[in-house]
This record gives sequence, C-alpha cells and structure tokens, in this order.
Amino acid sequence: MSQQATDNTRPVGWNGRFSITITLVTAIGLLTLVSVGGVLGVGVWLAQKNTFSLLSTNAHQRVSAAVDRIEQHLRPVEYQATFLAEQLSTGRVDVANRQRLTDLFTGALAAAPQIDSVIYIDNNLQAYVVSGVGRHGRVAEQTLDYSQDPEVQRRMAAAVPGPNWGEPIWRDITNRTYISLVVPIMIDGKSHGVVVASVSIRELSNFVSGADFGATGTRFILYGQGHVLAHSLLTGDYPGRNNENPVPTLAGFQDPILAAIWRQSERHDLLLKLPEGTDGHVLEIGSDTYIYFYQSVYGFGEQPLIAGVYFKRGEIGQEVRRMIVSLSVGLGALLLSVIAAIVIGRRIARPIVRFSTAAGRIQDLEIGKIDELPGSVFRELNDQSKSFNAMLRALRWFEFYVPKKIVEQLVRRGDVAGMVSDARNVTVLFTDMVGFSAISQDMSASEVAELVNHHFSLIGECVDAEGGTVDKFMGDSLMAYWGAPQKQKNRAERACRAALAMAAAIHTDNKARAERGEPPIGIRIGIHSGRVTVGNIGTPGHLNYTIIGDDVNVGSRLEQLGKELYPPESEVSILISGDTARDLTDAFTTEFAGTFELKGRAGEVEVYKLI
Repeated sequence: MSQQATDNTRPVGWNGRFSITITLVTAIGLLTLVSVGGVLGVGVWLAQKNTFSLLSTNAHQRVSAAVDRIEQHLRPVEYQATFLAEQLSTGRVDVANRQRLTDLFTGALAAAPQIDSVIYIDNNLQAYVVSGVGRHGRVAEQTLDYSQDPEVQRRMAAAVPGPNWGEPIWRDITNRTYISLVVPIMIDGKSHGVVVASVSIRELSNFVSGADFGATGTRFILYGQGHVLAHSLLTGDYPGRNNENPVPTLAGFQDPILAAIWRQSERHDLLLKLPEGTDGHVLEIGSDTYIYFYQSVYGFGEQPLIAGVYFKRGEIGQEVRRMIVSLSVGLGALLLSVIAAIVIGRRIARPIVRFSTAAGRIQDLEIGKIDELPGSVFRELNDQSKSFNAMLRALRWFEFYVPKKIVEQLVRRGDVAGMVSDARNVTVLFTDMVGFSAISQDMSASEVAELVNHHFSLIGECVDAEGGTVDKFMGDSLMAYWGAPQKQKNRAERACRAALAMAAAIHTDNKARAERGEPPIGIRIGIHSGRVTVGNIGTPGHLNYTIIGDDVNVGSRLEQLGKELYPPESEVSILISGDTARDLTDAFTTEFAGTFELKGRAGEVEVYKLI
C-alpha cells in the first residue's frame, strides 16, 4: 500500500521536468489569490480600458436609472387606476355613493402620491374629482361639468378598451401640465364612464432630477422627439405653456444644449460601443463638446418617451480622477497579477505556438522548411517536442520516397482507403538518358549517383513546373503523368511544355559540361495520351499510387522509338502519339513521322516529332 501511495503522488521516472497541469493550477490559484482580494470591489471599473468606456457604463447606468424612474413613477399610477376601474366595474363600489367613492379614491392617492387627482367621468361627461392628498393630508372634492369641454369630449370619444395614456394636457385652474391615464369602466360589455388618474409633469421633473442621480450630467425626458416632458427647468413655472402648448417644444427650449440634441451639423458618432438599448452621439456646440445618451420608453402614450442625459466633455475628467484615487490599491494588485500572468503564460505558450506553426507547415507539406522543436522544462511539452521531432524525421524520409502530389492527396483525404482506383484520361511521359552507360562505366558509385540525381533534378523540375506527377525513377529513366491524382485540363499541352523545358535544360547543362571538359548527355522523351487505370497498386503492406494499362506502355515504346527516328548524336528526341498531337493547340510545332507498329501493341500508332 505504501508503495502504491508513493507512485500516485510522485511521477515515475522523474527527470527534472515539471507537469504543466500542476503549474497551471498553481498559477491560476496564485493569480486568483493576488487579484481577487485587491480588485474584487472595483472589477467592473477595471474592465473599462479608457475614458470613453467609463463614460459608456456611467451614462448607461444613469439613462437606465432615468428609465427606471419613469417606470417607478408611472407604473403605480396604472396599478391604482386599473384597481379603481375594476372596483367600479364589478359594482363593489357604487358611483352614486360619494362618500364611498371619496374613500376609494383617497386610498389610491395615498398609495401613489405622484397622482395629483383621480377623476370619475360618466357618459354624460359629468366628473367627480378627488385631489390634493399630499404632505398635509388634505383632500379636495369637486364636481365638474365637462359636457362643454371640447378637449375632454375628444378624448372620451377616442377612448379605447384597456388603460390608455393620453397626451399631455394643460389646466388653467392649477397652472400645470398633466399626463393622464384613462381606464374605461365596463359593465356587461358596455361603457359606464372612465377613471382618470392625472400626474403633474412638475412632479415628474422633480422625480427625474432627484439629487441621488449624481452631480454630473443633465437629465431629461422628451415626449417624442419634439417636446420636453421633464427637465429641471420644468420643476418651476416655465413660461409659455397653455392649452395649445401643454409642454414646451424642443426648439427654443431654455436649455440650448438640450434644444440642439437632434441638430445634424457638427454631429459625430460615438467612438465606443454602447450597451444594447442605449443610443448616443456627440455634438460640437460653440467651443464645447457635449455627449448625449438616451433610451426610448414605450407604453406611456402615443409618442415614445425618450429618457436621457448629456455631459459636457470636461465633466468626465472629474470621474476619472476620483476613480484613480479609489482604485490605486486595486491597480497595484492588478499589475502584479498581469506581470505574473504574462511571464507564466508566455513560458507555457511559446512551445505550443512553435508546435502549432510547425504543424501548419506540415499541412502545407513544407517539410524541408521545418526546424525540430526545442525541449521544454514542462514534462508534457517536452514529450510533445520529442514525439513531433521523431515524426518530422520520418516525414522527411517519407517525402523522399513518395511524390509530393500523392502526399498532398493523402493529407486531404485523410486515409489510403479514400484513394479509390478508377479509369482516368491521362498523358504519360517517359524519358531515358542517352549515353549513360558509356559515361558512367569509369565512374565511382558516388559519382554515378551524383550524375543521375543531377539529371533527375533538371527534368523533375520541369514536370513540377507544369503540375505533373513524377511516378517513379527507373535507373536513368523517369516516368511522369498528368491528370492524376487530381484531374487536370490541357494535360497534353502541360506534358509537351515540360518536354520542351527538359530539352532546354539538357541543352544548357551540356554547355556547362563542355566547359568542364565532360561529354554531353542526351535524352529521349516519349509522350502518349490515353485512358488508364489510376489508383493504389500493390500488396496491403506495400502500395504504390500509380497508373497501369496499355496506354502507359505506348509512352514507353515511343521513347524507345526515338532510337530509330533520330540520329544517334541527337541531344534530344521527343516523340508524341497522334492522340497527344490532336490535343495540342497551334502554339506547338509538330512533324508527322509516320505510323508504326509498337512492340506489344496491336495496330499502328501515328507518331509525331515535337519540335
């Protein structure tokens, strides 16, 4: 048991390297311990990266608070008015019993002090009003005749089922503007009048402009975009209000900064993302810059209420300075946490980034450009590096023996089974080095290998340049094809361009050999186009992705036919079949050489020289 416990607590074969798991757990615990205690209380502020982000959060909170104030101020009015209408609709209270009606209305006014008055209006436009509940607890009762009041007549005619906030209305008797909630009284599906709860916008202005909103910024509520409903200037006797203009128009409002809110000139978008539901913009007014934030509130009348706040840009600096003083300790703790996170994070991330980069190059088959990964002090990362380096060395050998295009196809498909054999139209090219035996007989093995490798590098580059696939090297011969593993257009043209490029490369190389006093090397090339079988050929343990078929042999026979149709001293001979020649454009020059019977093939084949 003791031995088992020891194995569970200590890594087997300890080699001086640390576990990344233990390191990460320790680092995260340390960062949490250092950071949480110092910055927990100020985390939301530290999330703001600059002055504008601080302003965004601050302004959104204040605009949201203004919206909440509207809700807090007006929703209770809806609750009370709906309750009163329900009491009258169900007959629990008889409208003819004035004392009972007064008691009911007085209770509603006491429950919602923001209600200035509660009015019952019957279908004959006779009204009973209870108002005046306030600090002194006095109640005023009166009966009014609205049968000659066109405004009341209009609103009664326009009344709809359910609670409905009406437009602002001016009352000369109180010298105030009100917004009223109208709730129909329905008995047996018929209207028996309405309950009206009126709220003074003066009280709404007092409510919105409360001192607990904070010292900076000016708050407001607009009725639609053209009128001012609540503002600090409306807490008193604002001039110019009457029946035609119950609320001041925005244009000409005594607060010129608010009056300019929708002005288009010198207007700019905010350079920050606002929280959802809040809008805003910037205005240049004179030599000062003002920033507006606002939200639309629906459900309190035909026009939306727009609750907002605006700041003078200079007011923001005061908030920043207060924040710096209050967060100095938290910033110090945060700085320590950031430094620790950077040091540890970079230490851990560096080998992971290297691995990711190297893996990406493997995907692009840039095997030769990849350096082996260095070791790491972390055990898991060190094991990863060693495994990757072993894989990289294997891939380098793999790259030598398997054509790159085949490897690309395997990488894309993900498995060998995906390379299904099928019939395909291809163009096949065979080459053979002329004079190789005579040149190599006096060479050492290494010199022969160097000669052959140099020759294949010259002609192999020509195949690669035209998108061909080198299938195999056979002694001093090369076999390549176009049209597999990926289908290609202009296969014959690509192969013939590659052959002409080989001729040019051999010619240039022979000039260099002549300068070194070495004998020239010639090349024979045969090209044929036809339908072959393409796919994995071999045993389960050893497969070649290659092409087979009679048309493959034709290409080889054409290369051999060059011995007969070209003089022995020819530097390059290129023979193509009639099937290939017919696929060429006028950009290529060919010469008909005749029809020939090729060894191992029935029938004659048209043969052309490619010049």
